Amino acid sequence: MTAADQQWQAIKQRRKREKAAAKDAALGVEKFTVEVEGVFKPDLKRVMATHGINNQQEVYQLLLMNLIAADFETQAKMLRCVTTPYVVTEKVSRIIQAAGMKSLADDPPELEDEIEHPN
Repeated sequence: MTAADQQWQAIKQRRKREKAAAKDAALGVEKFTVEVEGVFKPDLKRVMATHGINNQQEVYQLLLMNLIAADFETQAKMLRCVTTPYVVTEKVSRIIQAAGMKSLADDPPELEDEIEHPN
């Protein structure tokens, strides 16, 4: 590709971006970036598939529209952080207990410390 062709392509792409920006401005469309932890991705994909949604943007827009349309109490409930119950398996429980016992062995308690020994 010649330098003139590259320049023409660059001008063409710039015009395309400008046209899209003008259309978005006329429609009142704005960029809204949402950054979330990657741990949410599998759950989000599952929810989207369950409800027949194939675009993350649609999920965010629906959530925002529902939040804005809700009354104050419902908004408060929607904005409250909900944690999923976490069940500690027997294996993990034993690892935690062993680490605690090792910590006690490495740094023995003082005489005035209260210690409860598991049965």
